[in-house]
Amino acid sequence: MMKREPELRAGSFFMCEDGMADSVGRQHYWDALRAFLMLLGIPYHAAMVYDVRVIWDIQSPTGSPFLTLLAGALVTFRMPAFFIVAGFFAAMLLSRRPPAVWLRGRMIRLGLPFLTGLLLLAPLQVAVIDLADAVKGVTSMTDVVARTTRDITHPGAHWIMHLWFLPALMIYSSLLAAFWHPLHRWQHGLARLASASPWILVVGTLVLAALVVDLAVPLLAAMPGPLPDLLRHGVDPYLRYLPYFALGVVFFMHPTTKASLVWKGGLTLPLLASASSLAASMLRGRPELLLPHSVIDALAAVLMSLWLIGLAERYFTRANSRIDALVDASFTIYLFHHPLIFAFATAFLLVSWPPVIEFALIATASFVLSYAIHQVLRRLPLGLLFFNGVVPSTGKPGDRVAASADRSNGTLR
Repeated sequence: MMKREPELRAGSFFMCEDGMADSVGRQHYWDALRAFLMLLGIPYHAAMVYDVRVIWDIQSPTGSPFLTLLAGALVTFRMPAFFIVAGFFAAMLLSRRPPAVWLRGRMIRLGLPFLTGLLLLAPLQVAVIDLADAVKGVTSMTDVVARTTRDITHPGAHWIMHLWFLPALMIYSSLLAAFWHPLHRWQHGLARLASASPWILVVGTLVLAALVVDLAVPLLAAMPGPLPDLLRHGVDPYLRYLPYFALGVVFFMHPTTKASLVWKGGLTLPLLASASSLAASMLRGRPELLLPHSVIDALAAVLMSLWLIGLAERYFTRANSRIDALVDASFTIYLFHHPLIFAFATAFLLVSWPPVIEFALIATASFVLSYAIHQVLRRLPLGLLFFNGVVPSTGKPGDRVAASADRSNGTLR
């Protein structure tokens, strides 16, 4: 049996100017940033319960303009920045392995948690959504039982919910593996193109991609038949975030491009990023004003991402046991926080407390419980396998090293 090569920690080496790995130091900040972005899913989804402009799966009858603004601001940059980090990780690990070997590992690490989530977490969430309607008095408990039975026995695309980013990463990883060798042949030309005007190239590409997606979605929605509907779900969100993943790959292959874009200091980028994120949040769910919402949204996404990468690079350069614990738990927390928020939000339908207090309690309880679940799963080989995609040790020395590395590394590397 082939020995599994241990997955590297996200910052186990830094990049030289030619994009090759130099095993001298660890870039801890990539770990910290990825965990931070995944954990932001908790306040984002908890705030969505009280959003007054966007309908979510479970909606409180008492909305909050402040939480609406918070949810709108978080959604502008959280997933774009996450996919930039994911693209960097993917290119980093792919540089150490043959594409086929790396891709097989990706399919296990991403595919198993995706299937586990669909089989175990999705039915639970569907049932809680149906129950919430009964709690709100929209329907009776008898109807809830019948509807839940029907929903659970007839799975569909709506089951994916918060797991959508896993098939997205599998698709992006497959594309990267397929084009890895051509990318190396083109990298010098791409580097010259990027070095000429990186800001115009990056921002222009991301804004244009967002416009294309926003134009394609209503056009496909207006077309009859199952194929346009399937393509519409493929365009948004799967095509929407591909450029950000690609930007992360560029950051790995051309560190000088990354260095020229990310925040180094000063107030200009933070002010622009904050203002664009606030503007995008205020325009979300409302009629477009001077610019299409997708333009403001893309600007906020890239500016906030570059600021956050710079912040992480400046302030999280050293090992920290508490951050490492969150890094290790972040994927499990993400998987379980969503159904927990559904459950707590449904429970709070029975009371009428101030939305901000309910939000704080839901977010805190969801974090604590999902973190506790991770502490249980990380001690169970099958728990790590099915929820984190970590293959347990077979008992051989090389496999014991690999399994040990995987347990300490967490997930999605």
